[in-house]
Amino acid sequence: MLSILPSPSHSSRQLLLLAMVVLLPGCAMLGPDFTAPEQEAPADWSAWHSGPERASAPGIDTDTQPAEKWWLEFDDPVLNQLQQRLAEASPDLRSAVLNFAGARLQRQIVASERGVDVQASGGVSRQKLSEYGTSMRMAAISSPANSDALIGALAEPFTLYQAGFDASWEPDFWGRIGRSIEAAEAGSTASAALLDQTRLGLSAELARAYFELRSLQQQVRLMQRDIGLKEDQLALLEANRAAGLVSDVQVDSLRMQLSEQRAGLPALNTGVVASMNAISTLLGEHPGALDALLQSDAVDTFDSIHSADLALGVPSSLARRRPDIRAAEAQLHAATAEIGVATADLYPRVTLHAGFGVESFLQSAFGKGGSEYWSIGPGFYLPIFNQGRLKARVELTKMDQQQAAVHYRQTVLRAWQEIDNALTAYAAEQTRYHQLQQKLASARSQLEINRANRAAGLSDSSVEIASESLMLGVERQLVDSRATMNIQRVAVYKAVGGGVDSAGVTE
Repeated sequence: MLSILPSPSHSSRQLLLLAMVVLLPGCAMLGPDFTAPEQEAPADWSAWHSGPERASAPGIDTDTQPAEKWWLEFDDPVLNQLQQRLAEASPDLRSAVLNFAGARLQRQIVASERGVDVQASGGVSRQKLSEYGTSMRMAAISSPANSDALIGALAEPFTLYQAGFDASWEPDFWGRIGRSIEAAEAGSTASAALLDQTRLGLSAELARAYFELRSLQQQVRLMQRDIGLKEDQLALLEANRAAGLVSDVQVDSLRMQLSEQRAGLPALNTGVVASMNAISTLLGEHPGALDALLQSDAVDTFDSIHSADLALGVPSSLARRRPDIRAAEAQLHAATAEIGVATADLYPRVTLHAGFGVESFLQSAFGKGGSEYWSIGPGFYLPIFNQGRLKARVELTKMDQQQAAVHYRQTVLRAWQEIDNALTAYAAEQTRYHQLQQKLASARSQLEINRANRAAGLSDSSVEIASESLMLGVERQLVDSRATMNIQRVAVYKAVGGGVDSAGVTE
């Protein structure tokens, strides 16, 4: 319908274009421009360390950045499958993705304020005016003699045809819209970083729960074997006591040890259930849904441990990788831009309006030359008296920016604290693991000696059983240390921000 409407006059279009040309060069950006904080970082990963020096420093590869899928280095097919399912089905990750999408849409909404707002309208309505309304008063005054007839004619029902459009545009004189877009873009960047942080946190938590589960499953197996050995040993001691070869003290001591281990088995099984449920929750599954995948049959060969050098890159790359630092910097950027938005609100706003349409109470005349109407011109908004509200808002945004700067500093310090804690714990567990390996080697050697003595008739089987039980106890410690070392390795990768993709940021 609008295609048949007459156009505004040539002089009107010239007036609008002239106003745009005059107003555009005067636009300015109020408020401070954002400058990214300087990144302070040590020369190497061990330079910023509290307390005594580490007994042994973990190997660190500074030439290689952490892989995006850092868990692949453990070479565990089940863990890899769980991580894939986490990326596809995690409720927490899905919520973070929705928050990120919302931030992107918010940026689009704010950016739309920079363009021209055009609205079309139209309608057909049947109307009747009141014979005693204010619009009829002029008819009564202008023609008293014929007022009744005139009012009666004007009050006759009629059909009104209308169509047109309105356009408005606000020149961004003081940068209010530009700063709003800048703040929205920074908010979108912060949301992207928080999405990365959620993904990293969930992946690390899944790996931790998985290593904990495998450790507990293996410890259950080893304890069940140890209980079986102690039951055999107890049977031998009771037979020897009946023959007067051993005292009641030895039998009672072994029975106490057996009871203690039996009492510890339910706690281990409870831990297995808790770890499996934790993994199920992370993947959005109900309890028991992953039993087949997480079955304990796989733990007999579970010895996943990765002791190669940690691929951490250089310390100066931490701010680019660690999501919470990127989020804090983006939030500082947004807070800085909001100062410009609040400052621009102190100044007048000018809006250019243009409207054109046609209106007729005769269908035959609708769209013809005499039915058009149009308007064009500027309007302005000027804050005059608001009890200091706008100035107070400027000061409030400045305080928010200062708080964001403090938060950024705290985030960086917390990051280096977590890195120091993680590297220290990983190095300590490496030392413990190597000591337990030596202890296990000694326990196995002692077992072989006792087996040889029993075969030669130099000792009975109870000595051999006691040696094997001791070896199983050391194996349980080693299993726990292996899982702890894997978990601490995961903590290191989480502390340095995990891996990065080729772009270094989430797209």
